Amino acid sequence: MILKGKEGMVLASDSRGTFGDPRATTAQNDNMHKLYGISKYVGVVLAGSGEIGSTIMCEIQNEIKKANPPIEGITPVMNFVRAILIKRYNEWFKSFAIAPVQGAPFPIRPTLVLIIGGYEVDENGKPTIQRIYSLNCHVNFAPMLHDYGFALNGVAQYALYLLNRLYKPNLSVDKLLPLGAYVITETASQDGKVGGPVQLMQILPEQGCVTLEEEGINKILQENKLRSEKLQDSFLGEKTDE
Repeated sequence: MILKGKEGMVLASDSRGTFGDPRATTAQNDNMHKLYGISKYVGVVLAGSGEIGSTIMCEIQNEIKKANPPIEGITPVMNFVRAILIKRYNEWFKSFAIAPVQGAPFPIRPTLVLIIGGYEVDENGKPTIQRIYSLNCHVNFAPMLHDYGFALNGVAQYALYLLNRLYKPNLSVDKLLPLGAYVITETASQDGKVGGPVQLMQILPEQGCVTLEEEGINKILQENKLRSEKLQDSFLGEKTDE
């Protein structure tokens, strides 16, 4: 997910990859890399086929790094990323259906969705407006602008419920980081397709993309446990030893 806030943005994800039909036996890997800083002011959250996504993200990062003139700002970066996505999917899955077609005799494209968030920049390269887009392979990576403060993908039902109740667009990054982590862990508690270590990144006007280290994330998770206890106590009354 990506959350817009006051003077910054937050990207959050789990680390679980699920293999197999979710209606039958599945396997899991909790070492998937899903957050990417692809320029100073733009980050990506990856969902869907992790291995294909990782392959394309390596290409995107390399191409943006060597671009001349440099590419910066959320909309120019999004358009650059979209062009690479379309090129690779047309090359690799030319005879595949873009979206599921009932009874079709041909395969469907592997699911890949990117949520891209960050700042536009002015003529001096300074950050200005925050924007979030998503690019989904099943609509041929058409750019979709999220103008309501956040964007979700994957197992989104629980996250959407929580954000509709807890999110406010004027929250500081210090508030958005625990909120993003809370939404991930609460979703993981209800759906086995979500899990593994929480990943967090912030995009700040001065520093740009900053990935949080494990120690900082664990501190947030511990603080969230106290928040959850206080929430429970507010409903049940004074805390007891029972």
